[in-house]
Amino acid sequence: MTARMSLRRRASDHAVALAIIAGGVVVWEAVCRLGLVSALVLPAPSAVGKEFVGICQEILDGGPLRNDTLVTLYESVAGFFLAFVVAFIGGTLIAEIPLLRRVMMPYLVAINAAPKIALAPLIVVWFGFGISSKVVMAALIAFFPLLINVVSGLANVDLQKLKLMHSLAASPWMTFRKVKLPDALPSVFAGMKIAIVFAVVGAVVGEFVGAESGLGLVIKRTDYQLDVAQTFAVVALLSLMGILLFYAVEWSERRMLFWTMPKN
Repeated sequence: MTARMSLRRRASDHAVALAIIAGGVVVWEAVCRLGLVSALVLPAPSAVGKEFVGICQEILDGGPLRNDTLVTLYESVAGFFLAFVVAFIGGTLIAEIPLLRRVMMPYLVAINAAPKIALAPLIVVWFGFGISSKVVMAALIAFFPLLINVVSGLANVDLQKLKLMHSLAASPWMTFRKVKLPDALPSVFAGMKIAIVFAVVGAVVGEFVGAESGLGLVIKRTDYQLDVAQTFAVVALLSLMGILLFYAVEWSERRMLFWTMPKN
């Protein structure tokens, strides 16, 4: 009964959200149809939808946009995994070595506070106009949320479990593997869900600065051509990519941390 009521509540919440979105789209369409806003400034949802369907059809048919989409997807995923590896190793060392935490954290916070977009031209100069610079840019933007969640997860382990492992004379490696890592994984996955979306942003930012292919380059081209409807459609495609990657990470979390998921 409880599960059924919970399902009804979720369905009701989704229905309300969809109704609000639909109402916003109707108002947007009406404003554009009445000519209150120029199509060069804000295209109608119907025009954006038509462009989006055309983009999807071109991707399925193997057109040029398929390669651009796959390039951006590869840059985002590769940058995410690069950021994860570096953040997990660095975060583990910072969490396990108090001196390193005291020394490194202020500098890491300062680096994170620096605007990453300002570094994009330098990254392109250092790594070239190819995919490498976009992967590095995606990793740079995705890195800090991962690092903070790794450090936070490992630093906030249940003290009672640590005392138990100490009383059993467990080695540091066994304590880390059996207690610290499992307890930290929910926090790590929370950081991963943020970072995977940030990685898409980083890849597109890198493509804006200089690229040979990718959806960021497509957006720049449509901006120059004043094809605002297609620009909106490509942005929608990037949003869909981010959503799918987010839920891919969430699916992995549910598979790996099934004991932390709500039963209903």
